[in-house]
Amino acid sequence: MRNYSSPLACFIAAASLLAVPSPQPQTTATANVSLSVTDLSPKFLALYEEAVRENASPDVRWELWKKLYHFAAVPPTPEGEKMARMLFDQAWPRYPSVLEGIRGGAAPITPVAEQQLKAVAELLRPDKPVHIELLIYVGDLEDNAFTVAYEGQITTAIPIESPPDARKMLMTHEFTHALQIGMGSFSGNFKRTVGAIVLTEGLASRVTQKLFPDRPETDSIEFTRGWLKQAEQHRVEILRGIHPFLTSDKPDDIERFTIGPGPAGLEREAYYVGWLVIGDWLTHGMSFADIARIPEKEMPQRVTSEIDAVLAAPKPLAQSVQHESNFWLEE
Repeated sequence: MRNYSSPLACFIAAASLLAVPSPQPQTTATANVSLSVTDLSPKFLALYEEAVRENASPDVRWELWKKLYHFAAVPPTPEGEKMARMLFDQAWPRYPSVLEGIRGGAAPITPVAEQQLKAVAELLRPDKPVHIELLIYVGDLEDNAFTVAYEGQITTAIPIESPPDARKMLMTHEFTHALQIGMGSFSGNFKRTVGAIVLTEGLASRVTQKLFPDRPETDSIEFTRGWLKQAEQHRVEILRGIHPFLTSDKPDDIERFTIGPGPAGLEREAYYVGWLVIGDWLTHGMSFADIARIPEKEMPQRVTSEIDAVLAAPKPLAQSVQHESNFWLEE
């Protein structure tokens, strides 16, 4: 299965959207967490049906998109709008294959979202109420989910066209980010350090692995099939390469370690380091709740200390990638 967490989604997770709709949410609540659901699928269907009725050209179709829908998971810049146009044009011929699910709307998704939010909350144990706006939108068939925080509101956006199993994992990953934000340990701002990305993405991936024990661990972390095995082969190089940049919040460094290629030549090297760091902390007795409470300002140093300890330690024999304590590998 292709992993839910695309580099684009995570890189822009705290950016503003091209258009933020006026929400008319339906709210549900469970112990200490609550969820409001806003469904953008009717807006997309209005766009789609009008374009089909007119047999619209790509340019006319794009004008209809801007008039009737105008939502994309891209930065609110001219470059972002160009990216939105490109993704929309690429996805257009494939929309008929997912129309049935889009027409179903958010109703069948909401109970699953409530279930997954509760499951994540049971692991992270927020000690104060957290409210999340769940935005169900029609994306570009890329499983591009994300979480943003703006003016005190936490929004998790999930593409309705994703297959149900993938969508459930998407929610789990993104609700981990959302609860960390709500608990006050993570700002969710677009500007963040490489070290914060390592910790937050590692935590979200390991929470997903925990809650889907019957799925291959690669489903919780990979974007490109075979990436985890390839990263394992460059483990020391990746750890050493990221080490000097953990306190950096420069856009070029963020892009290098999320989208890539990083120093080892791979995509998403920060995600791999997070997978290792959080896995090792869990193996040595930290709980998900403990990790979720590490303040953002401490994240780079905590990750640095962990990598220092690993690089300085004697290297045991390499173990299977299925083993959570597999942190070392011979150079």
